[in-house]
Order: sequence, then C-alpha cells, then structure tokens
Amino acid sequence: MADELKKLEDIAAGFRKMTGKVKLIKLITKAKQEYDKYDYESGLSTLEEAIALEPDNPTILRGLGCIYQFRKEYEKALEYYSKALQNSKNKEIEYTLIGIIYYLQDKLDDAVENFNSAIDCNDDYEKAYEYRNQAMLENHLKIIDLQETLKKYF
Repeated sequence: MADELKKLEDIAAGFRKMTGKVKLIKLITKAKQEYDKYDYESGLSTLEEAIALEPDNPTILRGLGCIYQFRKEYEKALEYYSKALQNSKNKEIEYTLIGIIYYLQDKLDDAVENFNSAIDCNDDYEKAYEYRNQAMLENHLKIIDLQETLKKYF
C-alpha cells in the first residue's frame, strides 16, 4: 500500500511540474506575441510573471533584456543579458545581444569583443559576423575621420 501511495504521489508531482512548464510556455509565447505587436508594456508584464516561475530561464531573461533595450534602458538590458549568458546553452546569442547594446552605446571595441566571443562559441552564427563587421567598419571610419581632423591641425 505504501508503494502504491508513493507512486501516486510521484505521478501527481509529475503532473504539477508539467502544468508549470505548460504555463511557462504559454507565458513566453504570449510575451513574444506582445513583443511582435510592439506592445512592450504588456510583454514586460507577461515576462515578469514568467520570471517568477523560473528565475534563471535564459529565454525569459533574454526577452526582458530585449524590452529594456527597446526602451533604451541599456544597463538594465545588459543586466538581463548577462544573467541569461550565465544560464544559456546558446551563449552566442547572449554575446551578440550584449555586443548590440555596446554598439548602440557607440562602444565599438566592446561590441566587437562580444561579437568575437559569440563567434568563438559558434563559428556558424552569421549574425555575430554581420554585426562585428559593421562595428569594425564604423570603428575604422571613426579612425579615418580622426586622422583627417588631425591632419588639418598639423
């Protein structure tokens, strides 16, 4: 009788866990739909509900970072991307997102460094190459502009 009760408790625990996962997937899907509709406030609210269920989920953390990035709250976005990086199996995504934040802040050397880290994680991740090349090009153009400016003075 005790063995049967233990089996039933295990089955019930499995169902509770599965129900939690289903709820989490529904919240993430809802947040993605809200984000795609540019409804960032609703997306933020939905992701905050999701993060309460699974605080270290890299998909949720990444989503929160994206919303804060859109709101130009770059430090907050970096915080979420960095936490996602700690928990992610696809670190190239987080490194690329962090690189984009630095790119948007015109910190091109830091951006390139993170894009290179993304490439080190996955040398087939084309987005990291594209963003790195853009950041390197802009950095190069700034150097040329600086050289031209200095030539005028000397």
